[in-house]
Amino acid sequence: WVSHYKDYDGESDGRLFWWRFLIGLVIFFCGMWVNIWSDKVLVGLKKQGGGYKVPRGGWFELVSCPNYFGEILEWFGWAVMTWSWVGLGFFLYTCANLVPRALAHHKWYLEKFGEDYPKHRKAVIPFLY
Repeated sequence: WVSHYKDYDGESDGRLFWWRFLIGLVIFFCGMWVNIWSDKVLVGLKKQGGGYKVPRGGWFELVSCPNYFGEILEWFGWAVMTWSWVGLGFFLYTCANLVPRALAHHKWYLEKFGEDYPKHRKAVIPFLY
């Protein structure tokens, strides 16, 4: 889309394109950082051995699946960067795929750890869901 199909000549205000692109790029990289950081935390827990543990710290204090949240942020950033139906489609598909998975993970954590699992954590979207 970015290199072949986007009509840059049709943009009425080139500055608006660059603002959207830069804002989307920042969102994308923030999401990438959240995704990579949370995956490292989960891999670190696995390397410790001893079975399943409750992830703690950082984004894990807000949501059960910050890696999914990070990926959703990445595709939202891409949608903003491209400002296209294609970008929006990738974002919506990612949400349709990861939000139900996050909810299932969240329910599993609650069943597995019971009272030891923080009740204030949401599944994937901080403070919302």
